[in-house]
Amino acid sequence: MDVMTIGGFILGGIVMTWGIYVSNIGDKLLNFHGIILVLGGTLAATIVNTSLRHFVSGVKAFSSIFAASRTPPPETIVRLLVQMSETAQRQGGIMAVSSPDPAFAGGFLKRAISVGMISGESRETREILEEEIRRRRLDVQEDANLYRTMGVLSPMFGLIGTLFGIIQTLSNISDPALIGRSMAVAISSAFFGIALSNLVFVPVANKIRLRAMEETLALQLILEGVLDIMSGKSPHLIGMRLRSYTMTGAAGEDSRARR
Repeated sequence: MDVMTIGGFILGGIVMTWGIYVSNIGDKLLNFHGIILVLGGTLAATIVNTSLRHFVSGVKAFSSIFAASRTPPPETIVRLLVQMSETAQRQGGIMAVSSPDPAFAGGFLKRAISVGMISGESRETREILEEEIRRRRLDVQEDANLYRTMGVLSPMFGLIGTLFGIIQTLSNISDPALIGRSMAVAISSAFFGIALSNLVFVPVANKIRLRAMEETLALQLILEGVLDIMSGKSPHLIGMRLRSYTMTGAAGEDSRARR
């Protein structure tokens, strides 16, 4: 369970509920015109903007942010790689650590060792594994982009609902009793669009991006550790190198993501 994600959604719901209650506008906000227009329009435009594979992947990514991250923390990775390097040094190289936990880091550790044993050459191993890391990062970025797109689109459809409400207001301008209801429809549509964008879609996109950064750092640590084991470096040196990488890796990944 990801406490930050669940706590954030609960806090956001409490704040919005409090605001609606204090303003005494609950009955005016609950109109299906605005809800259907914003949700339906955003979903339709998002479907046009993406492929079926990425849409399904994005839905799965949304459900995954409520669970605890499956990416091992950097300290755990460094500790395991140092232990593996000690075993390799005592027993004659990378072949001695050819059977790691197949589920560790989504199977990437086992994959990295297999590639290293088959290739036997550090440069070739690096090229293969770095391409796999890049592909993984691109796939997760597409998941984040799905919700980032929805975060841009939902306020726009809220604005369309507002325009509909204004048109309805103008058509009823001779009847003051209907003007208030029409304006409530106009404003509530904008409310739904802005609220969904800022409380759901944009935070979800950023959470997926954060998980991608954590995973990329973990996979890069595994790659560097396996390459060091292949080259026969001492466990102490491997530990020092990887620990220094964890102190600067997150900042480097963030700066690259911003660029």
